[in-house]
Parts: sequence; C-alpha cells; structure tokens
Amino acid sequence: MYLLSYFKEDAEDFFLAESPDGVMWTERNNGCAILTSSVGSRQIRDPFLLQDKHGRFHLLWTDGWESLSIGYATSTDLINWEDLRLIPLMEHVPDTQNVWAPEAFYDSVHDVYRIIWSSTTQPGSRNHRIWSTTTSDFTSFTEAALFFDPGFNVIDASVLSVDDEYLLLFKDERGQNKPGTEFKAIRSCIMKMTSDKAVFGSLSSMLTPPLMEGPTVYELPANSKLPWKWIMLADGFHEGYYAAFASNDLEKWEILSTSSIQLPTRIRHASVLRLN
Repeated sequence: MYLLSYFKEDAEDFFLAESPDGVMWTERNNGCAILTSSVGSRQIRDPFLLQDKHGRFHLLWTDGWESLSIGYATSTDLINWEDLRLIPLMEHVPDTQNVWAPEAFYDSVHDVYRIIWSSTTQPGSRNHRIWSTTTSDFTSFTEAALFFDPGFNVIDASVLSVDDEYLLLFKDERGQNKPGTEFKAIRSCIMKMTSDKAVFGSLSSMLTPPLMEGPTVYELPANSKLPWKWIMLADGFHEGYYAAFASNDLEKWEILSTSSIQLPTRIRHASVLRLN
C-alpha cells in the first residue's frame, strides 16, 4: 500500500490518497482534507508523512512563506491526529527568512530520524541551502545545522534509501521563474551517512524539464504493470500541472502519460510513503 500526502491549489490543508500499486490513486475522505492547521499561519503546505519503527505516523509541513518553524502532528491511524504544534527549527539562526518543505528519513548510522528543509539565512534575496536536525522521539531535537550546500541556491530536498546508500533529490533553484531558464529543475546525488557527517557524490544533470519542483521518488512493486522500477512525482509549479516520471536506473527519467498513472487533481508538492 502507498500513501500520497499533498495540499491542493485551492486548499492549503493536508490531503491523503492511497494506491495498492503506486499507479492508480484514490483520494481518502472523499477528497476532503484529512487535517487543517490551527497553529502558526494555519497553512499546511508541502505535507510529508513518515512512519516510525513503532508504526506511528508523523506529519511535517511548511507553516507559511516566512515562518521559522514547521508544523507537526502525529497519529496511529491516519484519522485521529494529536499533538498539533509548531517546531521552532531556525529561530536561533540570525537573518533566517524561512523554513520550507520539511521531510524526514531514518538515519540508520545514528539511529535517529533526520529532518531536512530549505532555509535562507542571510538578508536580501533568497538563497537557500538544506539544513537538518535529528530526533529520536519528535519531542527533543538537536540544534539545526547546515546539511547540504552545493554552492548555489537549492530547495525541496528529498531522500530515497537505496541499498546501503541514499539518493538525495533537490530542486536547482537558480535562474528565474520563466520559460527558457536553464535551471529550476530536479537534480540528484548519492549521499552516504558517516559517523560525523553526510558525504555527497557528484551532482546529476537535470532529471526533469525546467520549472519543476517538490520531487518525491518511490519504488514500484515487483509485479507492477508498468515496465519501470521507480516513479518520480514533481510539481510543474509555473504552468500549474503535476507530472510523473519513470526510470529503471534513477538516472534517466521518462515522463509518463496521464493514461499510465492516475493522480488526484489539483495536487501540489506531494510526497509518497510506502507502507510495509
């Protein structure tokens, strides 16, 4: 079973869809929001759902364009949500402008959950890097620290566990939001966690057309009717569409037609969780 977390063009709340095969998606709750926010900006943007090793679900989200915190809620059944609150990640870092698109993964080297997000930490135009914190219980957190800095503006980091390594996907945020840009698309690199830091490999070329953001990648089941192993979803934010790409090697990606994969309508910046 797969779960798709997202907000909508006309509703900045938490929505959820499910799929038995990662291809045909059905909205839960009759297409109505699963959760609305009563904290901070009251917005839920870029929702990300993690299931911990005890089976509990943890929901993270962007709390508005200029918040220095992220939203958080937890659930055991995806229906009843509790402990709705803000986690102040960047209030201690001078000149921080924002905290965007939080995601999390289990860092097996350190036996913790690592939350990553995009922040600009200087005055003037936004120039993001990826930051992180770790937690074992989503109650106490280590002090936020710079995590990934390729030397240029990046947002929307997403981590995929592949064998004993990780693949880090992100949006190259250089350039302008207009047709013809050479940037504003998805790249990736191999990432290894060592005892004291993350080590990043060479950056890929652009994996998607320009003006795409918010990548999420998941592996299809072995008996999939599609002839690919991996699916990447990404948000065509500039033209208001949502795209799916397929690959067998995580390097070359082919865009899928709407007849190959059925996604909910009007979705924005989604993430996929595959349940065991």
